[in-house]
Amino acid sequence: MSNEVKVGLLAIAAIAVSYWGYKFIMGKNVLLKSNTYKVYYPKVDRMQVGTQVFINGVPVGSVAKVALLNDVDRTVEVVLDLIPEMTIPKDTRAVIESTGFMGGKAIKLMYDKPCSGDDCAEPGDTLEGEFKGLLDSMVGEEAVGDYATVLQKSLQRIVDTLNYALLSENSQSPIAKTIRNLDATMANLNSSTAQLDQMLRRSSGNIQASLASVESITGNLERNNARISAIIANADSLSSQLVAADLQKTVNEVNTSIQELRGTLENANKAIAGISGVVDGINAGEGTLGQLVKDEALYRNLSNLTREADSLITDFQDRPYRYMPLKSRRKVERYDRQDLQETGN
Repeated sequence: MSNEVKVGLLAIAAIAVSYWGYKFIMGKNVLLKSNTYKVYYPKVDRMQVGTQVFINGVPVGSVAKVALLNDVDRTVEVVLDLIPEMTIPKDTRAVIESTGFMGGKAIKLMYDKPCSGDDCAEPGDTLEGEFKGLLDSMVGEEAVGDYATVLQKSLQRIVDTLNYALLSENSQSPIAKTIRNLDATMANLNSSTAQLDQMLRRSSGNIQASLASVESITGNLERNNARISAIIANADSLSSQLVAADLQKTVNEVNTSIQELRGTLENANKAIAGISGVVDGINAGEGTLGQLVKDEALYRNLSNLTREADSLITDFQDRPYRYMPLKSRRKVERYDRQDLQETGN
């Protein structure tokens, strides 16, 4: 036998052993013939394939399939795989129970008596399904009432203890203090209400007299309604007259201001007319200013005179020695030569 054939056979054997081991871990021995039964539940609470099936605490099989049917109620179909030699009656109930607080599940097969012959269920039959909650699974149906009684008594003792610790007269808890303060507040409120009632009783006569006075005043107002209306009308007319008088006074003041403004404008027009006449005279050549404007020869003479005066002033500033008295001609010429040498001319 070649090495390739040996390796192939070894691989096939390894795959077969792995498949058997996986099925065995999931609770099914593929080397043994098994019986399968169907059970339908409204819910299974996260039960998985491989969940153990027990009879009186002894494992007799496992869950081979969990499937959700596509019906109206979304029923769950569970297939149970039991060992070959196991026989169960047709009226067997497959009860799902919780095995602990961590969510573990198991199926317990329950029936009244063993079967024989035609009373036994055939492989592929459908069993009755039942689901138990955590409390029923842990303590059983017969002990639920006892546990409920014990729980009720324990809760009652806890409530009594809390009531004494929080609400008793000697308790210093914030709740007890608040309740005592509320009782005191209610007592004060009742006392204040009683005092107010007595005060109203004593003052009922005064209140009635005050109401009578108010009624009398209202009657007088109703009887004198016409007079009051006339007074209001007269007040309205008087206020209208006052408004009209103030408006007439304002109009008179405005008219006076307009007259004064008109006089000021007339004086301004006269002044402007005088200035216009002076300008016309200047344009006509009247007076000294007019001759200066109109006579070009006079303008040129004044311009030449201005130029010569400016030259004389400039020469006086530059050569003041020429205009000093008692200076000889010879000194003046020497100064002129010095000025020429300094200026480089």
